Amino acid sequence: MSLLTTPVRAAGLPDVASESRRERVLRRPAVLVGVVVALGVGLRLWSFSALWLDESQTVAFARMPLSDLPDALRTDGAPPLYYVLLHFWMQVFGHGVWAIRSMSMLASIAALPLSWRVTRRLGGSRELAAVVLLLLSSSPWAIRYSGEARMYSLVFLEVLLGVLALERLRRLDDTASLLAVGALTAALLYTHYWTLFLVVNAAAFLLVVAWRRPMERRFVTRALTAGACGALAYLPWVPSMLWQSRHTAAPWADTPDLGTLAELPIDWFGGTGPAGMCAGLLVSPLLFVAVFGRRTSSGALLFSGRPALRSGLLAALLVATLLTGLTSAVVSGSAVAIRYTAVVVPVFILLLAIGVTRLPRQAGHAALAVLVAIGLSGGLTAATTPHTQADQVADVLNKHAGYGDLIVYCPDQLAPSIEARLDVVGVNRVELPAEKNPAVVDWTDYMSRLSDFNPQNTARSIVSYLKTQFDASVWFINGWGYRTHVSVCGPLRDRLVAMLGAPTLMHDGLDRGYEKSVLERFSPPKR
Repeated sequence: MSLLTTPVRAAGLPDVASESRRERVLRRPAVLVGVVVALGVGLRLWSFSALWLDESQTVAFARMPLSDLPDALRTDGAPPLYYVLLHFWMQVFGHGVWAIRSMSMLASIAALPLSWRVTRRLGGSRELAAVVLLLLSSSPWAIRYSGEARMYSLVFLEVLLGVLALERLRRLDDTASLLAVGALTAALLYTHYWTLFLVVNAAAFLLVVAWRRPMERRFVTRALTAGACGALAYLPWVPSMLWQSRHTAAPWADTPDLGTLAELPIDWFGGTGPAGMCAGLLVSPLLFVAVFGRRTSSGALLFSGRPALRSGLLAALLVATLLTGLTSAVVSGSAVAIRYTAVVVPVFILLLAIGVTRLPRQAGHAALAVLVAIGLSGGLTAATTPHTQADQVADVLNKHAGYGDLIVYCPDQLAPSIEARLDVVGVNRVELPAEKNPAVVDWTDYMSRLSDFNPQNTARSIVSYLKTQFDASVWFINGWGYRTHVSVCGPLRDRLVAMLGAPTLMHDGLDRGYEKSVLERFSPPKR
């Protein structure tokens, strides 16, 4: 072998064997990235369980004539864009569970190549763009919400598109870019209310850029002008938003605090299980490295007392947006749910990737491998865990419930997902609190309406109804984890047990699922 290769080297010609090895080394990372991306796409497409409460409500609103949608959404607490898009999407692709969720799947998959492009446009290296792509592909958060008929994957996509539009405006300074910035600002505001916090803080940060870098003032002025025009397009919806903020705050959640923000990085990349806690041990240090770390030319990691300019601005934007949202939630008495933070998850993913690339190479590769493995594991759990047990409960009711039976939903929040799959004739319903339509929960002054509930009177009314029916049963549907009904459903069930005897357990709610339901059957009273 040496006799063959020596003349080649001596002549200064390429060594075919070493060149082949180099090509294999270069191809190997690309193959690994491709495998992870393919797995991430596959998990995003794996969503077949029944629709849970929020999805069922979304579909119910999206099926309405568009002229009825603004009034209907006043009872729900959301802006209209996602529902309008889903309205037309279902007309084209149908009303099957997978078809309904496929709009979110498409948005989540489209975000993958966009995340690469955004990273490169912001000046990131190919290495950084590849790490962003790997982290986003394996993100349990992104995988879970790609399989929900809700607006969170769309918000993520709109944020990426907005960054590209701003960067294009900075480079080209053309009318098309101005229009894109304005349109995406309006789209964000019309998609979810938390985008308002991002838009306001992004505008503030643009002003800081103009102050620190005078050569960017024209770009900042035009960007703020375009954003202001997009915000003006949102003005017609502002009265509805203000009405919702007064009457449809989230009674189902505890008031958030600073601890809520501290838990978010763990929730974004793994959840609350052992794997998520393991990821959390990596996430927080990597964010610190991203902001304060430096990678020298030799590959060593150094720390500075001052944050790096770009990652420091990104971290400040993330924290400022979250603090603004938290403050607003505390003042209005509304919730801070992990899904609402879709507006800053792109920033979080980018910062996490920066932290990985600033580590010494071997340590960075190890950290990335652990995060991707944990992410794909959490993503598999997110993709395969049923969203609800509504299909199991509905199957029992469809098989055993009969004419004149009474279904009692306590809480009413379990009704929409079950009603969407129920096919029983002559069965009556009671929702607590009472709803005009069991397929939709009216969040208007919810706790005030629930405070009027009296378990004793309701139990007597149920028993009185049974006495007017021949051989009718009561199907009592309950769940756990509903803070709104802690003092409601238990006392009602106790009164029914005292008046009708112990019920028969028909579904114990112990199977896997995010939204769990317990179904019990009370036999008719003895005559």
